[in-house]
Formats: sequence, structure tokens, C-alpha cells
Amino acid sequence: MSPDRLSQALVDMTRGRLRQSFEDDPAATVDATGLPDELATAIKDHDFARLRRAGAHPMALLYLSRAVGCSLGEYLRQLEQAEAGR
Repeated sequence: MSPDRLSQALVDMTRGRLRQSFEDDPAATVDATGLPDELATAIKDHDFARLRRAGAHPMALLYLSRAVGCSLGEYLRQLEQAEAGR
């Protein structure tokens, strides 16, 4: 999975053409993207560290964190975790 494709899918779901669908039914929208199961699960679980390790752009992850109601502190903690695990 290309990091660019992953990041674009996150932006599409949180700020782009899939935004309304993601707001209405996040799980179904994630499933419809065609992302690999492990990445789809990470999105559904709000596992930003795993998504970052998969190459997702930090800004795309910030958009996702806001869309799912994650605190900035939790988002930053997970990014730090991802960087430490690289």
C-alpha cells in the first residue's frame, strides 16, 4: 500500500468526497475504500501510530483524529509512539 494512497484515502474520508459518508457510517466508508484489512482496522480502531508507521502523512492523521473526536494530546502521544517504534 502506497503511503500516498493511504493518506489520500484519509483526506477523502475526513475532508473530501467521502466526508459525509464517513460522518454517517465510518466503518462502511472505511470498508468501501478498498484499503488492506490491517489498515482499515487501524482506522476503525483510531490507531494513529500504526497508520503513521504505514506511511500516512501526519496532517492526514490529524484530520482523522479530529473527525473521530480524538484529543490533540492522544494524537500527539500516538505519533510519538510511532516515531519511537521506527
